[in-house]
Parts: sequence; structure tokens; C-alpha cells
Amino acid sequence: MRSFATNSRLALILVVCAAAGAAAAAGYGLTAPKRYRATAQLLVAPVSPSDPTFAGLDVLRDTGGKRTAAADVAALLHGPQLADAVAASLGLRRSRSSLEHALHVNVVDSSDVVDVTAEDSTRTGAAELANSFASALISQRSASFQSQLSNAIHRDETLLAAGADAAIARRLTTLKGFLGQPDPTVRVASEAASPGSSSWPKVPRLVGIGAAIGAAAGAVLALVLLALRGGGRVRPAEYDPAVSEAALEKLVDRLEARLLARESALAARERDVQAKLDELRQAAAAAAAPAKPDDSDLRGREEALLKRVEAVTKREAEMARHAAELALRERALAENEAAAAARAAAAAVAPEPVPIPTNGAAGTYSLTDLEELVARRGAEHPEKLEEWQSYLFFLRDYATSDGRIPASFDWLIADTFSDLL
Repeated sequence: MRSFATNSRLALILVVCAAAGAAAAAGYGLTAPKRYRATAQLLVAPVSPSDPTFAGLDVLRDTGGKRTAAADVAALLHGPQLADAVAASLGLRRSRSSLEHALHVNVVDSSDVVDVTAEDSTRTGAAELANSFASALISQRSASFQSQLSNAIHRDETLLAAGADAAIARRLTTLKGFLGQPDPTVRVASEAASPGSSSWPKVPRLVGIGAAIGAAAGAVLALVLLALRGGGRVRPAEYDPAVSEAALEKLVDRLEARLLARESALAARERDVQAKLDELRQAAAAAAAPAKPDDSDLRGREEALLKRVEAVTKREAEMARHAAELALRERALAENEAAAAARAAAAAVAPEPVPIPTNGAAGTYSLTDLEELVARRGAEHPEKLEEWQSYLFFLRDYATSDGRIPASFDWLIADTFSDLL
């Protein structure tokens, strides 16, 4: 009968400790701040190493017979410049390390698909962060690809003018088809959507872990009680003569009193947790029209971005008009000089024709040198990279066949590319 009572007490200890651990874990899970995860996917289309079309261009390739292009994309997503570009595009004040810690990249089952997962405290924030990382990588890769593509087209045109074979002509035709296009070896396969539920905390999992920890603590306590009762040895029907039965009964009573006090404290803790849950439910029900700061912030950033694009477009149009006016004035001046020279030579016996410049005198700068500067050091100034790419595209219409830019544009280049010159 005494053995049955002892076993019942030990079982009660295990149950109480497991319940206490589960209750504490549930309280934490219900009150802890939630975290959300959203995933965008990138599809990598690597170029064969034996394909000569993109020779000399930094495109993604599988090497050594292995799928290394997707792994390269995963590594590029962890670059510090990409985190800075995402912070600038979303207007975030978070540190670079915080953004890198929130990003999780994974190549799906050794395939060409890369999962870009971002974690945030809001649903829309997680989706925006994942999509921004994917878009920023595409933008950086496309800008570098277009710069290298322009150089490759210029080199092929020079070779073709020097009498290159038909293979160069076919490659040149293919490369021109990629002008203004993004990097063909990586694209967004699917954009991230707002998650329906939080990724942390998982209340059932926490309750299970808490119950297991509580049960383990109860087992340790039960072993201690057994050691105190049996003196560390198993004796089925006799007590240690040095310890009286009355002393053992008092010890057991004290332990039972402590367990009852612990049970009362746990019950009070459960009541407090339940009251807190009721308050949270009432506060949620009382909010008739919850605000949506995420949507308003998103609209504000979109409006600011549209205004910035409009301002840059307006400035480029003004620059283009100014450059056109300077070119017209230069052409008129050249024509006047030619006319004056023709009149002066009319009295000579054998007048020589005076050449009329068609694009102005060659200036100080070369389009090829500027493109190489932007490709090599443009990442140091991400806030000006898009503007520099626009000016390089505009100056191609005025450069000569060897890449020289008219002197009328010297002041514009010195002002715009001052950080690189």
C-alpha cells in the first residue's frame, strides 16, 4: 500500500511538472512578437561554356559539369552592395547586417531555381523585402551586362570593318538583339506574396517542448525523492535503521506541501495568462477600423519614386535639348568658317576645298573609357549608377566610330562623371 502511494506521488510530480512546462511555453508563444516569412524565386538559365556568342561577357555559366550558376546567384544575393541597394529602394533605416540576417537563400534540390526568403515583423514587409532582393540582383546584373554588351558590340564592329569573317557578323547580329534587355541568364520566376500565417512562434511546438522539459525536470525530482527514501539503494521491504519511519513521513509531508504550493502558483500563473489573453481579444475586437500603415507607407514610397523618375527624365530632356542647341551652333559656326575660307580661297589660282565638320571637333573623352569606368567603379556610387547609364546611352548617338565624343560635350561629361574622372 505504501509503494502504491509512493508511485502515485511520483506520477503526480511528473504530471505537474509537465503541465507547468507546457503552460509556460504556451504563455510565451501567445505573447511573443510574431515573425513572417515570404519567398520569391529566381530562375537561372546558364550559358553553355562552349557557346561563343557571349564570349568575354560576365554571364552565368555551369562549369566542371556541375550546376554552379545557381550557387553563384545564391552567393551574389548575400553581397553587401545588394543589401544597401534594397535599403535605399525601400527607404529603410535598418542596418546592412540586419537585412543580411533577415535574408535566407536556398538552391531548390540542386536545380536552377533559387528561393529568396525574407523575414520581417509584418506580412507585407516580408513580401516587399524578398521581392526587393530579387529585383535588385536583376537590376545590378542587367546594368553590368548592358555595359559589357556595348563594349563587345563596338569591338565586333571594328573587327567587321577590318574584314572579319561571317562568324563575327552573325555574333554581332545576335548581340545587338540583346541591347536594352536584362541579363538573359537570370530572371524572376515568381514574386513573393504576403504570407497567411506567421512563421514564429509555433505555439503547438513550443507547448510540446515545454512539456518535455517539464517532464524531464519532474523525472529528476522524482529520482531525488527516491534517493532520499531509499538511501541510494533498492531495498524492497526494509528501511534504513538510522532513519525512523516518523522522520520519513515528515519529509514526505513537507515535500507534498511544497508540491501543493507549486501547484497553487502554477494555477495562479495560468489564470494570469488567461486574463491576458482575454484582454488581448477584447482589444482586438474593440478596434473597429484598424489602420494600415504598411499600405500607406508603400503608396508614399511609390509616389516619391515616381516623382524622382519624372525629375530625372525632365533633366535628361533638358540636357538633350541643350546638347542639340550646342551641336546646331557648332555646325553653324563650322559652316560660317567654311564659307569664309571658301571666299578667301576664291581669289587663288587653285583653291582647295575646305572640309566641313559634321559632328564637331573631337573632344577630350572617349565613350569606351567612360563605359569601362562606370562598369568598374559604378558600384561605389549606387545612387548615380542609373543616371550614368542613361547618359552613356544618350552619348552613343554623338560618338564617332572610334568612340571619341565631340568637344561640345566636355563640360557635360566633366560635370556628370566628376566622381569617376
